[in-house]
Amino acid sequence: MALTRELIVGTAMGILREYGLGDLTMRRLARDLGVQPGALYWHVKNKQELLTILAGMILEPVEKTAEVGIRSLALQVRSALLAVRDGAEVVALAHALTPETPSPLLRFAPLLAARGLAPRDAVWAAGALVHYVLGAVTQEQTRAGFIGAGLLADNTADTDAAFSFGLELFLAGLPAEG
Repeated sequence: MALTRELIVGTAMGILREYGLGDLTMRRLARDLGVQPGALYWHVKNKQELLTILAGMILEPVEKTAEVGIRSLALQVRSALLAVRDGAEVVALAHALTPETPSPLLRFAPLLAARGLAPRDAVWAAGALVHYVLGAVTQEQTRAGFIGAGLLADNTADTDAAFSFGLELFLAGLPAEG
């Protein structure tokens, strides 16, 4: 089978889903594909580019409609992140590496501006909301990993309710929709 970008990305997503970000190395990826690591770089520039591609795939299920509100978008992003092991960490890394790459995360600022925030404030508020969503899901996924490994007791509170509570606190501080 010929080595292609699609094969590399698909195999990388499989490793991520099955084993997590810690096991997703270029060396591991090459081994699983039966090629030398250098062969990967003909198709992806580096691991950072690969993570950016994976982040886009993770966020693909998020609706692209303009009618989606802030609450709905945040919940959809959370759901997409939770669907892939270490999804929040991958998206956070990709967002830090290339914050301008098109992503549902960039849709928060215009939605916040539509609520009456000044452009600069909308960007700052969007950054705070993105940090909340990524941080909350990263913590949730990290705890789940520790619980799965038997390192923590499974005394997890209702994570859906906890996330929604934090989101509502954030939204309560915004100007009323106008």
